[in-house]
Amino acid sequence: MPDANLIKKRVLFRTLGSPLVVAPFMLGMTAMTALWALGGRVSLGLFAALAGLLGAAGAFVTQLLLRGEKVARQVSDELAGEEAAGQQRSLDALDQHLTAADDDPRPETALRDLRALVKAFEEAETAASAAHLPMVVEIRARVDELFNQCVRSLGQTGKLWNTAQRLNAPAARKPLLDRREKIIAEVQATVKQVSETLVGLQSLGSRQGPSAELTRLREELDQSLAVAKTVEEKVQSLLKDSPAGDQQRLFAANPEAKG
Repeated sequence: MPDANLIKKRVLFRTLGSPLVVAPFMLGMTAMTALWALGGRVSLGLFAALAGLLGAAGAFVTQLLLRGEKVARQVSDELAGEEAAGQQRSLDALDQHLTAADDDPRPETALRDLRALVKAFEEAETAASAAHLPMVVEIRARVDELFNQCVRSLGQTGKLWNTAQRLNAPAARKPLLDRREKIIAEVQATVKQVSETLVGLQSLGSRQGPSAELTRLREELDQSLAVAKTVEEKVQSLLKDSPAGDQQRLFAANPEAKG
């Protein structure tokens, strides 16, 4: 969601840049400069500058009152678009990283499936009936949060793989690779559940009123989200406690140890 302070700043700058605000100010400054260059009265030039400044200030306040809300919506939409574009670029970069990391296609496949499902939920929200819309919006919010959690988990699979490759002993690599397998399995299970949730939403059809099915879907997503967070915490702990993690902390504390 776009930052409120950033929206306010952009609205102010955009309003200040309006021709209706800039024109009186420029006319006043131009008149003052012309009078000064032609040897006119200084007081008259200052009056022209002051009149232009006051006119610009009045136009600024008027524009802010009359068009402030409309400009704020436009700025909010623009920032949301920029934020969404940035997220898509980050996801594209993660996809490329997962593809290049190893010969295992499962992480990038899961990521692509999740992105497609999130897009489908956006479309389902748009098509939802008025009676179901509040619950559908809430479920989509859960799906978005679960998606973000899965993206972080998929990013961890790359870290676990890279850390395991730096270890020589098979016994040291095994816990990292086992955890990676569990993460991939959890993400794949989440993809399946989100897909089933989407099917449940689409099967509601034209039924009206509160739906126990929607409530069940939401509760299942909540449970999956709790599991995903627990998995992420365990991975962070495992990476910190691994021999490679201990070696990295040693190098960070004593850079000369590298030599």
